[in-house]
Amino acid sequence: MTDVHRLSIAALTDAYRRGALTPRAVVDHYLGRIDAYDPVLRAYTQVDRTAALAAADESGRRFLAGAPAALEGVPVAIKANIDVAGLATNAGVAARRAAVAMRDAEVVTRLRTAGAIVLGNLNMHEAALGASTDNEAYGIAMNPHRRGYSPGGSSGGSGVAVAAGLCVAALGTDTLGSVRIPAAYNGVYGLKPTHGLVPDTGLVSLAARLDSIGPLARSIADLRAVMAALAPLAPAEPIGKVARLSVVDAHDMDPAVQRAYALAADLLEGLGVKVQHFAAPDIDLVKIRLAGFVEAAREAPLHFPEVASDPGGFSERFRSYLGFAAKFDDAAMAKGRATLDAAAARLRAVLLDAEAILMPTAPQGAFAHGQAPVSQADFTGLANIAGLPALSLPAGWDGDGLPVAVQLVGRPGSEAALFDLAARLDAALNAYAPPPAYA
Repeated sequence: MTDVHRLSIAALTDAYRRGALTPRAVVDHYLGRIDAYDPVLRAYTQVDRTAALAAADESGRRFLAGAPAALEGVPVAIKANIDVAGLATNAGVAARRAAVAMRDAEVVTRLRTAGAIVLGNLNMHEAALGASTDNEAYGIAMNPHRRGYSPGGSSGGSGVAVAAGLCVAALGTDTLGSVRIPAAYNGVYGLKPTHGLVPDTGLVSLAARLDSIGPLARSIADLRAVMAALAPLAPAEPIGKVARLSVVDAHDMDPAVQRAYALAADLLEGLGVKVQHFAAPDIDLVKIRLAGFVEAAREAPLHFPEVASDPGGFSERFRSYLGFAAKFDDAAMAKGRATLDAAAARLRAVLLDAEAILMPTAPQGAFAHGQAPVSQADFTGLANIAGLPALSLPAGWDGDGLPVAVQLVGRPGSEAALFDLAARLDAALNAYAPPPAYA
């Protein structure tokens, strides 16, 4: 079967049960695609070939014994700032090339317990402090929809690998949008869970109060299946009212993004969901952008002590970010935190009335490497500062034929409800399409 990489988790499981496929054949297929395409795409930093094949054989035996787990035989890959035993948790940093993990992160343990097969770890923006994945140490990751274009970041390799069919699903981390931005640019689905819902043991963090580990996949159903292995989900309460924030409507964004955002709102109303505008005077996106970046850059040396002992193991760009953030004194930091806190309070206030908030994921589609816009995380960062779950889904294409996306932000613990609403919206939008060169 030549189109194995197109199969959903449910379809793979069915094929295994019928004996039409074996986990080893599927892992061989994905390893072959990695060999064929990754030298250009640069999604992976390490491929754990021997361990993946051994795990596939174990999965095959469990199917024969009639005792498969929920994700049995599903090939996944892990962002390189999350521990995978035996692989270097490089976090996109040259100074961490030899930082081999002695044990799996808790999320990796949970995936393996659910039967998933780890193929390797994935390229990312250096130390997760950025959103282009033009990594000097591990290679410039390429958007599979357009050579020379960024896949976003910081979980850029995760977005590339999922979109190009180099794994079924992947884990990323999201500080100010680092799961959802690459999901948007690569035309796939990504979830930032409620802060603290998914355990972060074994994560090389960037900004602990903002970070969340989350999945990326090629469908809502697959995203939900992976998330179910990572953390228990509360029962879904139907979402009947969705907010649109006035400050988002007024933001400068690509016309294609604006059209997709408006279409999503119209489709939600067609599905019987009330969509209402909310004023958001406490949300200043430009100030939030600066305050969020500075908070992350100020905290980074705590998680990357190598920057003091081995400064040459970090890029000049990364060191300049730390130098920029260090110029902010305690008073400036307090002012920035107040800005973030006010915006978070405003979002929570909106969610006392509406059950979810609809926003674009990013103000634009993917960009050529070297041309990163400063506004990439203007919308995504809002969910992080408020600790809220947010799900990005494809919503159309820009004038260059590159994907654009919208996101749904929900109340704390409302992941199941977001999945339900996103699945309905996704069916109406019908905007998912694999990159043609890797279909």
